Amino acid sequence: MNNFDKLNEVIKYIEINLTDKISIEKICQILCVNEYTLYRIFNFITGISLTEYVRNRKLSMAGLELINSNIKIIDLSLKYGYDSPISFSRAFKRFHGIKPSEVKQNSNYLKNFPPFTFANDVLNNIQLDFRIQKENELNFYTISKKCNLQDIKVVAPSFWKELEASNNDTELFHDTTFGIIEYDELFPNPKTANYHIASKKHFNNSSKLVIPASTWAVFQVKDISGEAMSCLSFYVYKNWIPYSGYNIRNIPEIEIYYKDHTEWWLPISSHTICF
Repeated sequence: MNNFDKLNEVIKYIEINLTDKISIEKICQILCVNEYTLYRIFNFITGISLTEYVRNRKLSMAGLELINSNIKIIDLSLKYGYDSPISFSRAFKRFHGIKPSEVKQNSNYLKNFPPFTFANDVLNNIQLDFRIQKENELNFYTISKKCNLQDIKVVAPSFWKELEASNNDTELFHDTTFGIIEYDELFPNPKTANYHIASKKHFNNSSKLVIPASTWAVFQVKDISGEAMSCLSFYVYKNWIPYSGYNIRNIPEIEIYYKDHTEWWLPISSHTICF
C-alpha cells in the first residue's frame, strides 16, 4: 500500500455512500484524526474542500443519471440528499450551467467531475527533521495582509519584498523573523487567511499578536525557499499527520526564518493512534 492509502479509502467510502448519508465521523475514523484536522488535510492535499468535493461528485453523477434514465427530478433530488427539487435544481445549474429539465436537449453540455485517486509521488520517502515542543503563550509584533487561501503562496513572498522595500527599521531583517498564517473562522471550509510578518520586537506600523500556549510539531527546512516550504507542508499533511497520533489545533501556524534555515511550527493536540 502507498502513503495515500488512507485518502484512497476515504474516496472509496464517499463513492459507496454518494446516495446515502456520508458520515464525517466515519471518515475521521479512516484517517484517525478529528473533524478539524480532516478538513484541513483534505483541503490542503486536493485544493478543494471536502464539502465541495462531495457536492460536485453528487451533481456529476446526477447529470449522468438524467441522461441515461427516465428518473424524475423530484426523485433524483431526494436520492442525492437535497431537501427539495428547487434546491437541487439551483445547485445543478450552478455546477452544470443548465437546469435539470434541459439536460436531454442535445445542444447542452454537462460537466464531469470524476472521483479523485491518489498515487505515490517522489516525496513519499523524504526524511523529516522534527521535534515536539511545548510553549507558553507567544507574543509577536506583526503587520498583516488578508488573502484567499489559494493565493497565499504568491501573496506571502510579495508581501515580504514589499515590507523590506518600505520599512525604515532595517534592523528587523537582521534578526530572526516570523511568518504567521492565521486562518479565518469559516470552519470547516476556510476561504481566507491573514498572513503576518512578525518580530519579537516592535517595528513600524506593527500590532501585537498573541498566540495561546500550545504543543507544537516543529519541522526543520534547511532550504529556505518558498518551494521547499511548500513541499514540506504538503508532505506533512499527506504522510505525517494521518500516522502521527496528532490532530491540528485551530490556532495560527508559525514559520521561523533563521539566517541558515527555516522552521515550520504546526500547532497540535494528541489523540488515540489508529493502525
